[in-house]
Amino acid sequence: MTDGSGQSEGLEEDFGEEDLLPEADPAFAAHFTDPLYGDPASELAPFGNDEGWDILHEWDERRDELTPETTVADLIVGSGFAELVSSAGVDPGEGVPEPGGLLDAATIVVGAGFTLLRLTGQIDDEGKRETLRALDILIDFYDSPPELLLQRDDLRSWVG
Repeated sequence: MTDGSGQSEGLEEDFGEEDLLPEADPAFAAHFTDPLYGDPASELAPFGNDEGWDILHEWDERRDELTPETTVADLIVGSGFAELVSSAGVDPGEGVPEPGGLLDAATIVVGAGFTLLRLTGQIDDEGKRETLRALDILIDFYDSPPELLLQRDDLRSWVG
């Protein structure tokens, strides 16, 4: 359950104030209602991993740069991840994934996509497609965890 800002009620009791996520756009909060979207600790939550957390907080500090025309690609480029994301089109294979490989790139794209949605209440069509593709990569690699399936279903149903 959320408190209207996208934050889970009682979250402050479980985490320190520095662990709270930035205020969500009302459109994001109305659609992405599962506590997962306010969870700063789950590695499979959009903002619970290092990449998603860092992108979200960087762009929260840079909200004045976000416009209705801002794209997921803009966030990736503006955060310095363009080269990593564009060069990571390789199969992760078996075992431990390579740092800076396909899984890191997918995690960055998911973090950027949900950051744009959380902070602006919008996502560009290409960014939505790329975020869904990144979620599919993570779902395939991690054997369909419910957290990632939920994000994919919620993003698929997003109209905005």
